[in-house]
Amino acid sequence: MTAFARTDEQRMLAESLDASLPGAGADWAIAVETSGLGALGVPAEEEGLGTDLRDAAVVAAALGRANVVLPWAEHWVAARLGARGDAGPRADAPAAVLALATSTVEREWAEDALTVLHCAEIVGLSRTMLRDAALFSKERKQFGVAIGSFQALRHRMADMAMLLEQADAITDIAITACDGDEAARPRAVSAARVVCDDAARQVGEGAVQIHGAMGLTAELRLGGYFRRARTLAQGDGTARAHLRRYAA
Repeated sequence: MTAFARTDEQRMLAESLDASLPGAGADWAIAVETSGLGALGVPAEEEGLGTDLRDAAVVAAALGRANVVLPWAEHWVAARLGARGDAGPRADAPAAVLALATSTVEREWAEDALTVLHCAEIVGLSRTMLRDAALFSKERKQFGVAIGSFQALRHRMADMAMLLEQADAITDIAITACDGDEAARPRAVSAARVVCDDAARQVGEGAVQIHGAMGLTAELRLGGYFRRARTLAQGDGTARAHLRRYAA
């Protein structure tokens, strides 16, 4: 199943984005406006496509898989908080989003929603990094055989895959908690943030090492994916802060 998609409509959305986003680059109009995604986060009674966080997470994961770097999380949360407008993102930084909150409760929800959508993007980025590493391991040869046949590397990629599935699953739980269980939300979101931080680092580092000296060169897309994943992992509060919140 495509990450976070539970309905047929969400699976169709993910498949459509996977087909169209790779050529979009960082162009907001191509990636968002022409596809109608700008209406997500807007209630149906305002002629929008609804305010389901899971829909937004499906988009975030697809943006990650294509490494299309756009302020989607900020835009969607701002729209959910009431921001409107047709030209470009409704917010492009967390501070601009949080300024729209009218209460402490709304601000806390916005912070958690931003974190969850960034986790979804990390899952998408990590999925492509793992896929590229697995494909490259079948092409790169040492001692006359593909390095993917080496048991140590096979175990390494299996560990990377397990980390990714854990990040996927726990982010899915956080998505549900954000719009369904206010009491469970803080722990679920912080757990997702910590696990996704670990996945971004270990999957990214593993993929780079499997590619050898080429891992971070401009010739391969992997370097851009890894940098974006680490940038996202460094935002939304530190992993240590989220561990403290989880424990509390």
